[in-house]
Order: sequence, then C-alpha cells, then structure tokens
Amino acid sequence: MIATLAEAALRSLVLGGVVWFGLNLFRVRNPHVHMTAWVVVLLASLAMPFVMHWPTLTISRLPLPVAVPDDVLPAELSMLEMPQPALPVAPGIDAAPQVARRGLSINWWPVATIVYAGVAGLLLLRLAIGLCLTWRLARAATPVAGVAMTGTDVRVSRDIGGPVTFGSTILVPPQFSAWDAKKRLAVLAHEGAHVANRDFYVLLLASLNRAVFWFSPFSWWQLARLAELAEIISDAEAVEVIDDRLSYAEILLDFASTVKPRPVELAMARASTVRARVERIVAAAAMPVAVSWRKRFWIVATIAPAVIVSAGMIAYRTPEMAPVAVDTGEVPAQHYRPFVNFYAMGPSSVFAIFREGDDLYGQLTGQRRLPLTVAKDGTASYPAPSGEITFALDAERRSSGLTLRMNGRDVRAVRVAEMPAAAAESAPLDQYVGWYRLAPNRVLTVRRDGDRLSLQETGQGATQVLAEGADAFSFRGDHLVVFLRDEEAKVSRVLLHSAVFGARLATRVDAAVAQTIEADFARRLAKVSDRFREQVPAAGSKEMILLGIEGLRRGTPDYDRMSAPLAAKVHRYLDEMHTTFVALGAVESIFFRGVGPGGYDIYGVKFENGSAEFRLLIEPDGKAGDVFFRADGNDELGGIVPCAEEASVRGRAGTSPIRIMLYNEMGSDIQVSNLDADGNRKTEIVRPNMTWAATTTVNNPWMIADKSGRCLEIVMPGRQTRFHNVEASNIGARPGRAARRAVPIANGEEMLRRYIEGVGKGQPDYERMTPEVADITRQQLPFDQAILARLGALRAVSFRGVTALDSDIYIAQFANGSAEWRIGVRNDTITKIALGPN
Repeated sequence: MIATLAEAALRSLVLGGVVWFGLNLFRVRNPHVHMTAWVVVLLASLAMPFVMHWPTLTISRLPLPVAVPDDVLPAELSMLEMPQPALPVAPGIDAAPQVARRGLSINWWPVATIVYAGVAGLLLLRLAIGLCLTWRLARAATPVAGVAMTGTDVRVSRDIGGPVTFGSTILVPPQFSAWDAKKRLAVLAHEGAHVANRDFYVLLLASLNRAVFWFSPFSWWQLARLAELAEIISDAEAVEVIDDRLSYAEILLDFASTVKPRPVELAMARASTVRARVERIVAAAAMPVAVSWRKRFWIVATIAPAVIVSAGMIAYRTPEMAPVAVDTGEVPAQHYRPFVNFYAMGPSSVFAIFREGDDLYGQLTGQRRLPLTVAKDGTASYPAPSGEITFALDAERRSSGLTLRMNGRDVRAVRVAEMPAAAAESAPLDQYVGWYRLAPNRVLTVRRDGDRLSLQETGQGATQVLAEGADAFSFRGDHLVVFLRDEEAKVSRVLLHSAVFGARLATRVDAAVAQTIEADFARRLAKVSDRFREQVPAAGSKEMILLGIEGLRRGTPDYDRMSAPLAAKVHRYLDEMHTTFVALGAVESIFFRGVGPGGYDIYGVKFENGSAEFRLLIEPDGKAGDVFFRADGNDELGGIVPCAEEASVRGRAGTSPIRIMLYNEMGSDIQVSNLDADGNRKTEIVRPNMTWAATTTVNNPWMIADKSGRCLEIVMPGRQTRFHNVEASNIGARPGRAARRAVPIANGEEMLRRYIEGVGKGQPDYERMTPEVADITRQQLPFDQAILARLGALRAVSFRGVTALDSDIYIAQFANGSAEWRIGVRNDTITKIALGPN
C-alpha cells in the first residue's frame, strides 16, 4: 500500500509540475483558468492510485541498453524451491562455537505503514470533527429573511465573529443587521460567489487529498493554492458588485482581526492571507473575466493528455523474428527405457544407479543424474552436493542391499525396485487405487479409469500411465511409477521417479489422512497469492531463522520446532551443516527479501565470514515446515581464468561457502570438474539445456570442458560468477553483466506472455519448454495459477535487463499489482523461467 501511494503521489507531482509549467509558459493570469486547471489536477491526484498503469503505450522497438550495476546479483532460482544441502568445509577449520552477534534489524515496512496510518488517521479525524461541529452550528443558526440572493441560505449564528460559508449555507454574525448596506452587499456577494463556485466542496476534496497524501508537499501546496484562488475569484465578484475597491479592502481588514474559522469553513478574511489579497485588489488594473463552460471544457481537454501520460506506463515490445520451424505433430506415448536399480536410504531418500551400455550414472533424490566415477579398485563414486557417495560396484551387481559411504559414515541402502521390471501378469488394477503421501503437504492419488490407471499429485492435473511390467508404470517417457509391496504382498508404498528430480518414496495412507493433506494444501494455496502480492513476512519467521542458525552452529538444533520431515533432513546432515555454519561465523545482520511464489519467506543473512539466503515455510501449527539454505560467499568477486593457466590454479580450503549455478547452452554435453589443491579433477556431466549447481567455496576453481574433455574456461566462484551461462559466444568473457547483451531476446516477451496466459488458465504449453522447465512448471503450477488469479489481468510487460544466466528480466504489470519474471528462450523454446518478488 505504501509503495502504491508513494508512486501515485510522485505521478501527481509530475502532473502538477507540467500544469504549472504550462500556465507560466503561456503567461496565464486569469484565476478562473487557474482554478479550473488545478481542480482537474486535484481530481486526477485523488484517482491516481486507482487509474495508474491503466493507460499503456506499447512501443515496438529495440530499447536502449540498460545499465545494471555489477554489484547487483540476479536471483536466478528455479521456481521449484528445492533443498540445497551445505557442502562440508575443509576439516582443518576451527569448529569451536562462537557467540552470535545479532545486530538490531528493523523491518521498516510495518513501521512506515503504522506511521502513515497514524498521521493520515489524525488528519481525517480532524476533518471529520470539524465537519460535524460546523454542521451542528449551521443547523442551530437562525435563517435571515428578506435577503435578496436567489438559491442561497443565509443564517445568523452567535458562535462566529465574521461571515463564513459551509456548503451552500452562508453564516453571518449577529451584528449583520447593524452593518451598512454596502458592507452587507459586499459580504453576501463574496460568500455567494463561494457558494456558486462550489468552493467548499473543492476544498473539502483538497483536504481529503492532503490527509491521504500527507507525506507529499504537493498535496499541502494544492490545498493552499485552491483556497487562494477561491478567495481571489470571490473578491473580484464582491468588488464588481459594490464597485469600490478601497471600501472592500477596509472590510477585509476589519474581518481579518475578528474571524477565527473552523477547519472546513470558508471565512471571508483569514489573517494569514488578507494582506496579499488587499494588495492585489488595490493594485489590479481590472477584475478577472469569468470563464464560460465552453472554455472550461477546452481547458480540461488540454490537460487531459498530461493526466493520461502521468497515469500511464510505457511497455517495450521487441520486433519478432521469424520463428524457427518446429515439428508440431503429435508425440506418441513412449515407454520407460533406462536400466536402473533403486536403493532406499531411508523413509524418503532414494539412490538410483543407471546403466547405459558401459556408462554408469547415479541420482540421489532431489539431485541431478550424474556419471559415476569408477576407481581401479572397483569403487564407484557419486558427487552429491552434501558429500561424495561411494560404494563397491561388484556388491551392487550381486546383492539386493548396498552399503553407501557418505561423509565417513556407512549407510545401508536396500534395493526396492529395478527396471526393466518382470513381465506383468494379469493383476487387478484396483489393488493400486488409493492415496500415497509424497510430502507433508502433497499426496499422490491413484484412480482407475477403465483398463488404465491415472495419477494426480496435489495441485496438478491427472495423468494416465502405461504398464511397464509387474507393478511398474510410466508416463511421458521419462517418469516412472513403481508400486512396492510389504511382507504380506500388499501394495504399501509407491516409488515416483522423474529425470529431473530423481526418485521419491510415498507411503500409502487412508482417505481421512489424504483429505487432511489436501485441505492443508488448499489453505496454504489460498494464502500464497495474497502473501506474494503483499510481500510481508510471516509473524516470527525472522526469529525462527535466527534460532535455527544458532542451533546449527552449536550442533544442537531444536527438533521440536520443526516438522517431522525437516527434522529428519536436518538430523541426517547435521555434521555437515554444523561445520558450514561455524565456518560462516556469527550473525551480523538479517533482512527480509520477499515472499517466494511457493509461500516461502526469503531472508538474506550477513555472517562474519560471508552471507547466505534462507527460505522458510511455516506450517499452520507454527513449526518450520521447510527451510532451504543457499550460501552466497563473501565480498570476493571471483572471475574467469583462461585454460592456459590451469596448471597454476589450485583450490583453497577454508574460504567462505558459496553456491554456484551453471546453465549449459552449448548444444551438447559439457564436463564440470573441481580442481582440488593437488590439481586433480572430479568430473560431472551436464546435459544440454540443463542447470547444474553445487555448494563449494569462494575461489575454489571449477573447470568447464566440452564433451571430449577439452578445457573451455575456468570459473573462480565469487559474487560475479555465482550464476554463469556456458555458451560458445561467451567462453572466456569477463564476468558480470557488462560482458553480456543489453537488449531482450527477439521473441522473449511474446513467449513470456504466452507462458503467463497458459499458467493462468492452468494449461501451460509444455511442448515449448525444455524438460527441466516443464517439470518445474508442473510442480509450481497451482501456486503460480493462484498468484496470477490474484494479480488479475495482464496489462503490460516491460524489459528491465539481462541476468548473468542470460535470462531476460521483465516487470509484468497486472490489474492488481506487478511481478518480476526472468525467462530464457532459445529456438522458440523456454529454457529458463522464474517468478520472483518484485
């Protein structure tokens, strides 16, 4: 609300400046013209909060380059807020607990709102009390008979010392009958002019405008200027009636010393203005000429374009290039092809091992599928962000169980499913029908549709599946569903696997539990749209993050303040997180960044040795339902090092943790290798049009190579390289936005408009997205659809810049607010998409 009122006040100030400049430029002196012009500005000021952004001018041209400061980092996070476990810091770091220094952090938005509401309330209360008291005074006054002023109600009141106007009523003091005829005529002419010109109602609106926009000096000036013009016009009318300037000036001076008007009265003479009025009356060569209604209409018509421009906005539309031809034929149903074994590491985590010819790949729940490195002794390793996972490859082939080595601990994993599955027998589909809890706020509903099964995750549409074997089904070719049985051969769990997010386990629940989960999700969904639009933190979220940080630094987190799944995740990675937070040091400050599209409160935290971002979701019971952590490093910028210097580049232990994100736009696989202190490589494969992320440390080098292993560039993590786009035209370029384009992608705005329209209708065009973006859109669809419904109709889209990941930044203006979008497009396909707080 504060931001909207501030913007409206600024637009009104600009409009007032234009009108003032025009009146002075053309040397307009007639107060009737000034009065008409400033009444139009007043009405526009009152309407500005409701009409701004309605007029929109779309310019079809390439905008000028947008200069973006190098120290502003893009928030290029996927819309699906996925967990980001911390990478353990080198063991040589001192892990002794420190006392956190919590700086005083004030959320200024609530303070500003309270101050604004308090002052505005006092001004409105003062205005209302003045109206009420003066109305009672006018009602109690005695009508004066025999006054020859048609349509004017003249009354005598013992509570006033001089003539005043209230609405269409003229109040005079008891001495009125004793005044001479010229004085009575001057008073009635002056006050009658106020009534005829409806000055009381104009100044009442001006007082209301001042109360709403009290923080704007222009609103105070407007009220004073309109009151001044009203007196000038009424003085001219009175002088014209009595035809004696000096006598009228003496009358004003007499009343100025006796009248004390109320806030909503129009007194004939106020002491603060009477001197200027007398001087103007005496010095004037001629009285101003009244303006006809026809001339007033032309004055309004002249100012109307300025009003429209001040209330409107400009949106830039880039010329569309000829789209690349794409195959729009129907895609036939595809079966699931990979050879894969799934190993359960606990209630929800699954480690999958894929075989493609002689190549081996691994995938942990919530992580990417990465190639396994096999050492000479037969030990396979998977570079998980939370620490390397190793296991004996021979054991994986000959046993139904597997011992995984993670961060110095042995974790026993049990094989729960494998593909291809055994040949399917004719089994009734009803045994699979039911509900399976995927997460605390999501449930998978399985229904029978004739001789087929359909699946529907909470908040998403239903999808039919293809049979792949005994208890195994697939959909969209790369998604797998395997129903798992207990000791009694009854279906008790389901394994749901996607190529982007890995495998998840869900336990079967009854209808009552499923309905509770769905109801909780619906309540959260109802709140998300309002919270995203208002961008106000949830009560207690900041304190919960600070307490969580302190608990992790001490190694004793308060599990009672967490949901069961979050407590299990924190317990699993406690040693790594404890080491990371000790390395970051004490908290120096914390500040609110906004509300994410999933309803997560986003905070930035400044530590003694770095900074980080936290995303917190609070459950209805007041517990922390989910927390995502992203280390942002320290003040070191990082950079790009040429491959020729590989021999001299080495990793450094003990620096600040930082999470880096790369996006592969090379068109083929790339290799990402971490260079340790000895120059050895730990390589991972990143597929085309895929995002890769890892938590590392500042200035700990990562080499990027093509699929043959030839070095392309070396990335030194830092503030300027946290987000890096790998593309042929950008190899070796200086980090930061200055090295990147400053104009939008040719069809980026059109693709964004289509995306917003599709999400708003609940029918996104997944065929125009990469698989990664399509999966993220499906996961986030109910939240984004609710947000768009709350924001209303899309009015305009304006280009603002380009992120380090080469995504276009757009501000989308809706009927009920605005939102920032970041979109990447290549070959008429959306490669990156993100909705974030504006």
